[in-house]
Amino acid sequence: MPKGSRTTLFVSSTCYDLGQVRSDLRDFCESVGLEPVLSELDSFPVNPSQDTVSNCLEVVRNRADLFVLVVGGRYGSINESGKSFTNLEYAEAVAKGIPKYVFVKSEILALLPVWHKNPAADFGSVVDTPRLFQFVSELRDTGEVWVFPFNTAQDIVGTLRKQLSYLFADCLSLRAKMQTLDLPLLDLGPKSLRIFVEKRQGWEYLGFATVLEERIRGYGDKKLDAELGISFGPVISLPDRTAALNWISSKFDQIVRTAQHLQIAINAGVEKAVGKPGESGDISRIVHLASRIAEGYAQTLEWTLEFHRVSVHADLERLITLLSNLSSNMLKDIEVFAIGMYDRMLEAIGREERGVIEFTLRLTAPDTTEIMKEIDRLARMA
Repeated sequence: MPKGSRTTLFVSSTCYDLGQVRSDLRDFCESVGLEPVLSELDSFPVNPSQDTVSNCLEVVRNRADLFVLVVGGRYGSINESGKSFTNLEYAEAVAKGIPKYVFVKSEILALLPVWHKNPAADFGSVVDTPRLFQFVSELRDTGEVWVFPFNTAQDIVGTLRKQLSYLFADCLSLRAKMQTLDLPLLDLGPKSLRIFVEKRQGWEYLGFATVLEERIRGYGDKKLDAELGISFGPVISLPDRTAALNWISSKFDQIVRTAQHLQIAINAGVEKAVGKPGESGDISRIVHLASRIAEGYAQTLEWTLEFHRVSVHADLERLITLLSNLSSNMLKDIEVFAIGMYDRMLEAIGREERGVIEFTLRLTAPDTTEIMKEIDRLARMA
């Protein structure tokens, strides 16, 4: 949301049966200073090169600050996947991570248990398709969003007035906490920043895991280059056998040293970062440690990519290819360690474990059998 612009509220619902509700929500938005975003308004941004549903999803993605879903008796238009437009808009809001408020007609919520027991029954007097019950059931079963019942538009407006007031209070609280953080931390992703601001139970571990995952994912392009076997940059020309073997030896020492430093970072840095039992963690150290481990990952990727830029005598090409794969285990071990850590930490915290939560980065030694065979072959050729 650009500074100086009004906060937008996107209303997602079927139009024909909920026209009055949408009109009342538009008036509510204007009365509290919000910008209403409804597809029937001439202010709704339209991309002429896109179809209707693509336009709506793009607006949610690029313009929506708040999202209100209203479910009445109609499921609405569907796309080729069989999902309604409102279903898709809601999924887009979830992906964006914006505040969501869901309202479902009271009679539909009342009939939901009946539908669960007898899904083949005729509910045509209430809904246009049983898919609507399925959608509402999914909304409630995930537990990701609170579902409010409503009978009239004023029920929705009254609830929104209270809920937006709570949201405003939360924003003021977060703003106050943000002002106590060091400015460099603003470079963090929204998930890790929120963890450090709120400081709930186990925040040190969850923050470390989140920053590490954010940093690792930031090297996604390099990872894809390594998988493709491509590397753009200066060619490393080593036409002389001796120079090539010396370069290979230095690269081998480099990968070993990187692995050692990663182990040192974990062994020496974790306790200082997250704190001893009963002590609070150090945010700067947590961010630094996670960033340095991710840098080790990036260096390992760069190490791999350099082999794709090497030009050597034909006799050494197979050895170069074998060596370029030497880092694959190490890269995979770091990825598994980083990407799965948040869930492991969350599970450990959920068990109400006391004291320090232990975690270990294990780097699997690569299989060098083929490399040693190739080195022996080259030695016999010398």
